[in-house]
Amino acid sequence: MNKKIYIVEDEPLIAETIKTALTKEGYQIIGMSDNAKEALFDIEHLQPELILLDINIEGTIDGIELAGYIKKKCNIPFIFLTSHSDDMTLERVKKMEPAGYIVKPFNEKTLKTNIELAIHKAHAQVQNISSNDSVDSIFIKNKGELIKIQLEDIYYLEAYDNYCFLHTATQKNLLSYTLKSVEEKLPSQKFMRVHRSYIINLSKIKSLQEGYVFTEKHKIPVSNSYKDALMSKINLL
Repeated sequence: MNKKIYIVEDEPLIAETIKTALTKEGYQIIGMSDNAKEALFDIEHLQPELILLDINIEGTIDGIELAGYIKKKCNIPFIFLTSHSDDMTLERVKKMEPAGYIVKPFNEKTLKTNIELAIHKAHAQVQNISSNDSVDSIFIKNKGELIKIQLEDIYYLEAYDNYCFLHTATQKNLLSYTLKSVEEKLPSQKFMRVHRSYIINLSKIKSLQEGYVFTEKHKIPVSNSYKDALMSKINLL
């Protein structure tokens, strides 16, 4: 499983209980914090797959405000943990569009179910597309909204641990998908893996030289294991 989770909880006993329970279930707890400042720094650098976020945490910034920063900077799904379910709290929570909302006390089954649903929802952020040539665009989630990207605007995709970056001429978007998962959804007539860490839009290739392909602004390595397949897709005079 090895799904990476970060916990923001200012009650040490609860934090450790959650960590123990999730580790036993096969999740990887990559960090924990009891305050917003430390949590945001960690989250930006560690890039967890999901955040468990207590609403009432130490400091001047509570969990709901922290969620707002996470949405703007990191685009990582989060589940709220709270002892409060009053109307005012719920109204604030709705605006953050969390992947889940769990009222304490909760059991391991409730926690696991919410986590699995949240991760599944996050993985569905890329629109399913087939290898049909008629497909010309995809939708990706960015800061809480779905944005449309034309396939012709994509230059290449780059692996980043269990995620990948999608590069266009003007943007670099982090997708909650492995490079392999994205490769399976892209039309093979237009896109090709040229390295274990890179997929290139064939139409963007300007030149090839000494183990690299070049676009207008990028230099991308080509592995020997992919070289022959790449050459077979290029029309040589």
